[in-house]
Amino acid sequence: MQVNVHYELAMAGLLLLVFMSYHRQKHLDIYRNKIFYALIMVVVVSAGLNVSAGMVLLSRQPVWLKSLLENLFLIFHQTTFVIYAGYILAWSRHLGLIPRQGVKLFLPYGIGVLLCLINMKLELIFCFGADGMIRWKLGYLVVLLVVCFYLILPVVYVGRHPQGIRRRQVFLIGAFNASIFAAIIVQYLIRGKVLLLYTVIPLVVLLCFLFVQGSDYYMDEVTGFFKMHGFEEVLRERMTYGVESSFLILRIQNYTAMTEMYDDARLTEIQREIAKIINRVSHKFRKKTFYHIAASTFAVILDSPEESRAIYRRLFEELPETWNIQGEEIVHQYSFYVVDTPEDCEDSEQLLQRISYARSDHIGHHRPGELIHLSNKTLAEEQERQKVAQLVEEAILDDSIEIYFQPVYSMEKKRITSLEVLSRLKDKDKNFINPEFFIHVAEENRTIIQLGEQIYRKACIFASQNHIFDMGIENMNINLSPVQCCYEGLADDLVRIAEEYGIPMSRIHLEITESALNDRDEIQHTLERLSEVGAEIALDDFGTGYSSLTSMLLLPIKYVKIDKSLVWSYSEGKNSFLNILIPMIQSEGKMIIAEGIENEEHIEILRRLKGDYLQGYHFSRPLPGPEFLRYLEEAEMAGA
Repeated sequence: MQVNVHYELAMAGLLLLVFMSYHRQKHLDIYRNKIFYALIMVVVVSAGLNVSAGMVLLSRQPVWLKSLLENLFLIFHQTTFVIYAGYILAWSRHLGLIPRQGVKLFLPYGIGVLLCLINMKLELIFCFGADGMIRWKLGYLVVLLVVCFYLILPVVYVGRHPQGIRRRQVFLIGAFNASIFAAIIVQYLIRGKVLLLYTVIPLVVLLCFLFVQGSDYYMDEVTGFFKMHGFEEVLRERMTYGVESSFLILRIQNYTAMTEMYDDARLTEIQREIAKIINRVSHKFRKKTFYHIAASTFAVILDSPEESRAIYRRLFEELPETWNIQGEEIVHQYSFYVVDTPEDCEDSEQLLQRISYARSDHIGHHRPGELIHLSNKTLAEEQERQKVAQLVEEAILDDSIEIYFQPVYSMEKKRITSLEVLSRLKDKDKNFINPEFFIHVAEENRTIIQLGEQIYRKACIFASQNHIFDMGIENMNINLSPVQCCYEGLADDLVRIAEEYGIPMSRIHLEITESALNDRDEIQHTLERLSEVGAEIALDDFGTGYSSLTSMLLLPIKYVKIDKSLVWSYSEGKNSFLNILIPMIQSEGKMIIAEGIENEEHIEILRRLKGDYLQGYHFSRPLPGPEFLRYLEEAEMAGA
């Protein structure tokens, strides 16, 4: 019998080229790729041994050398199928079978290797005839059975656990294994006269390289990073096998607005420039792999929370706020998110929900420069925020926001002279939602303009229908959001609504929070316009630490509401600021309204400091309309 090694030699050369090509490519950091790398190396070595054994077999070499090469080839041949089984398990994300089964899984492989080692002496697998050619024995069947075991093992296990397996995967696994199994049967029947099996195996590896291992599907041409598909592949594997991980997400915050302002060429250049900076940073962290998971979003998968925080700090320092792209300056803001597993989520779907949260365009999600930890608490808060946002939208559509009223007492006139309008929103169980919370949510969603107009209109209706200005009320205080003040048509809308119900604008005092003074340049025009039409402006929550006294004095503010925290801490002897603040504010022609008045001691403090107005539970809690009217009647009777 003659032995022809040309086909095996050609396949060995082809696999060597495949190995070199695969080695030069960029691959996802997943078990499947690592195992395939080992598989292709073992198949190359195995093919080399096969060719060497065939060439030595035809030459006048000593029998021991022929036997050594054949036994080494059979060992590597069996090793190929052990690794191939691991490859199929990793591809179908069932690699967890190996650590669970432990030694039992490798017992057949151990028997096959042992048989090859003792074959040198006992010739249980093959021997050499007088013509120098191989004569296969019963032991060869054992080797083939070992091969069949590792060929069938992953198929059986995947069949029992089909979850997460795609139809394409099932087809390819079935086709690969069926072709190898057919080659094994032929190989045994012809007793190795034609080395069909050893040609089919490299062919299967080559097909895996072409149809399974190609990385182009995962690559983003613009940045050279892996795309969302690759990111999902890695995170799902890590979650499946319980690998401790930290996922850092970087998002260009104003990217959606940029798409409306700039063409694709500029946006692409921005992505490339960011990728360059990220590459520079990642090289300092052992070349971590970054992913471009959306036009505006990049991600990196790390092994520990400490690594993700370190890369965040470097990115925060390196990424510029202003880019010069094609001669035009473009301003950027960046948001950063981190998810640590398994602490923050239990499975890959929960993790993907957090990634979707980071990628979304909801303005309340993104705080420039801050690293936001997407923990269970954060997501619970977001779910609550979404529920409240829906309730706000429903209230706007149904005109169902409620308004309450709290009296304001004049120290000079010694009676109730004004009221503050307060909004109230109930959940599905008819429980009140914290006003600060739902107003903040409405500001984030930009629904505060419609909601604020609804509150203002209801206050005007209440004042008009109940003739409150004939009951001793001189004005009513209505809160304005800083977001409303950025709306150019606000003043005209408020004037129009007040005129509908016959309310003079001089009767309306509009309260804006102290935090709004941070954007004084943006809202100053609105406040000045409101003053021109007759409304008076009050600064709410003064003393909570946002504004400077200078910026307050430059705005058309008539009233300053001292926050209750200052009043309470002053009464407890923890500060003496009011001794300086109140005279200073009054010296500028502004009047003081003290909030949080709850007892006679508070009243005495403001009387001594010569405050102008008092508001708090000592006089009344916020009351719904009918109860507030009764309160006014009782107060008028008591005064009389």
